[in-house]
Amino acid sequence: MAGAVPNLCCSRQDVLDILAAFRRGGEQGLRLAIEAKNKEMSNVHVRIAVMGESGCGKSTLINTLLELDDEEAAATGFDETTTKITPYSHPSLPNVHYYDFPGLNTPKFPVKEFMKNTKFGEYDLGIIVIERWTENDQFLAMALKKAGKPFHVVRSKMDHIVTSESGKKGYNRDAMLQSVRKNCSSSLEKAGMGETRVFLHSNHDLEGYDFSKLKEAVVSNLSETQKQLFLLSLPNTCEDSINEKRKALQLTIEFKAGLSATIAVIPVPGLSLVCDLALIGSTIRSMRRVLGLDDGSLRKLAERVGKNKDDLRRDTKHTWVFGEINKEQVLLLLQKSTVAAALTVTELVLDFVPILVSVFGATTSYSVTRTMLTNSLEEMVETAKIVLRNAKAAASATPGRASGY
Repeated sequence: MAGAVPNLCCSRQDVLDILAAFRRGGEQGLRLAIEAKNKEMSNVHVRIAVMGESGCGKSTLINTLLELDDEEAAATGFDETTTKITPYSHPSLPNVHYYDFPGLNTPKFPVKEFMKNTKFGEYDLGIIVIERWTENDQFLAMALKKAGKPFHVVRSKMDHIVTSESGKKGYNRDAMLQSVRKNCSSSLEKAGMGETRVFLHSNHDLEGYDFSKLKEAVVSNLSETQKQLFLLSLPNTCEDSINEKRKALQLTIEFKAGLSATIAVIPVPGLSLVCDLALIGSTIRSMRRVLGLDDGSLRKLAERVGKNKDDLRRDTKHTWVFGEINKEQVLLLLQKSTVAAALTVTELVLDFVPILVSVFGATTSYSVTRTMLTNSLEEMVETAKIVLRNAKAAASATPGRASGY
C-alpha cells in the first residue's frame, strides 16, 4: 500500500519479553525474540464494523477517522443499490480496517439473506451509527451479541441538532445534549437492549461531543497491542491525542533500539553504524507520518482548514521535521546529541574488533538508537502540537470548514 509505514504497534509486554529474552539467551536470544515479535506484530489487526441506516453518517465517520481524501473516501449519501460490505484500511497503518456495512433500510434489500451470510465474528467490535434506533439496528446489535462481539452506539449529526435547537427560546446546550442521550438510551432500553451507553458525535467537531469517550470504549475492547495500533491510527484532534501517540511510540522506540542491538553484534566493519542510520531514519519517517507531519498529511490538513502548509508550520522551531529524512540528516541529528555522538565514535572503533563488538556493540547501538529516536520524537511531538493549534485557529476563522478541528 502506497504511503504505508512499517508496523509500529508494540505493547509494554513486548518490550519486557525481548529484555527477558536477552537476559536468558544474550544476543542470540534477543535476535530470535525480536524476529518472533516482528512476525507476531505484523499479524495484529484491528477490524471495526461500522453499521447503520443509509444516510446516517457512517461512511462520513469512516472518512473522518481515516482522514481519507476524495479519491480514497468511502461513498457517502443514500445508496439504494449496494448490498456488500466495503472495507477501508488506514492509508499509513494498513492493519487498521473499517468495514462500511450497507444500509439495511433501502428498498428491496435482502435483509434476511444478508444477516445469514455475514460472519459477524470476524470483527473485533461494531459501531452502530444512528439518528434513531430502528429494527434493522436491532438486528445488527443482536447479531454482534450472538457472535460474542461488543458494540457501541453513536448518535450522529449532532451539529445539525445544535443548529436546529440553538435558536429556540431558553436553549441550554448541556441540557439539550443530555436530553438527546436520554431519549436514545430510552429507545434502546424499550427495544430490549438494556442500559446501553450512547455516544454523541459530529464529524465536523470530533472533540465537541463524546469522541474521546467513544475512543476509550473502543480501546477497552482491544488487546494491548491492538490498542497501540488503534491510537496511532487516529487523527490529531487535540493535544491529548498527540500525547497518546507519544506514549505508544515510546514503546516502539524501545523495541527498535533492541533491534539495533541485534544488528550491532554482526562482526562486519562499519555495518552497525550504517544499519543504525537506516533504522533511525526509517523510524523517524514512520513516526512523522503517524504524527501527521509528513508532506501529504500537511497538504490534506491545509486543504481542510483553507490555509497553506506554511501557515500550519508557523512558529515551529524544529524545521528539520518537514524536510527529507536521509542519511545526511540523521548524521546532523546525531551531532546535536553529545552522548549519542560519543557513542557512535566508540562504535566506529569497536567495529574493527569483532570480539569487542560482540561484547560492547549491542549496548552502544541500543543507547545511540534510543537516544536519537527519543530526542526526535520529543521534537516532533512539540511540532505536531503547534501545527494542531495553527489548524484550530484557521478552522475557527472559518466555522465548519474543517472536520475534526
